[in-house]
Amino acid sequence: MKKAFVLFVYFYFISLPTSADEIKKKFSEYVSGVFTNLIPGNGETEVNLDIRENNKPDYSILLVRELMNDDNGNFFTQLSIVNTEKLNDERIVANFGLGKRILSDDKLMMTGFNAFFDADDDGNFRSSIGAELRNAVVGFNANYYIGLDDADGEKVLDGYDFQLNSQFPYLHWAKAFVNVYEWDGVERDDIKGSKLGTEMQLTPAFSIEAAYDDKDKKGLDDEFFLNLTYNFPPKEGPSLIVNGISSTLWNEEKDMSVELLSKVKRQNKIVVEFKGNSTISRTD
Repeated sequence: MKKAFVLFVYFYFISLPTSADEIKKKFSEYVSGVFTNLIPGNGETEVNLDIRENNKPDYSILLVRELMNDDNGNFFTQLSIVNTEKLNDERIVANFGLGKRILSDDKLMMTGFNAFFDADDDGNFRSSIGAELRNAVVGFNANYYIGLDDADGEKVLDGYDFQLNSQFPYLHWAKAFVNVYEWDGVERDDIKGSKLGTEMQLTPAFSIEAAYDDKDKKGLDDEFFLNLTYNFPPKEGPSLIVNGISSTLWNEEKDMSVELLSKVKRQNKIVVEFKGNSTISRTD
């Protein structure tokens, strides 16, 4: 937890818009350059720290890069690497996705479709297809996951999730969301649950997600979790430190072109069932 707190302080302060501290500015530019140069191109890069009530923190880096664009939308790829844990065993999960996003004629609505391939270093493989529909105020996305191959003693679970989010009135940098998921058990019962939480863009470069994960499965503990994310380049649009409390109820007239290279919301960790064990893996 001490390490997580240090990373929180670091991500927060390097994202504050100030020119007074030249050393901080140069160091932030250097770190951002390293992340961006991993895969050059137009897009977003984010580093994430996932803090769970009942587990060790997970770490990940995610990149969205544009492949082709026109006035009506774009094609893009999304890549990520996740360091996670299952039954006290650390493992690396890699995700590769391709997507298409389409803007409405007035650019106030965005529709998207995507397909992903996931693999971990134990030999589990999975695929998924997904869809999304978003404007400035509300958003909806859904994903369906299909297991392809299993590691020794494990079974990759098929499943789905969908999420609905809405902007907070007068707080255009904050959203509330509900996420519902289900994973199809093979030798044991299905795993069902829901997450209720909020996403907040505190600065253009730093965001936080806080939620409660209510698991409807005996043997799996409900838990609170906190995601801390550093974004580069800094995001366009409202943030707490720049906009504060707005005088208007909703931010309705947002050009969704700025969201064409935002990340696809999905479960990047592979959910598995352990054979010969009454425990099923973390569902986060």
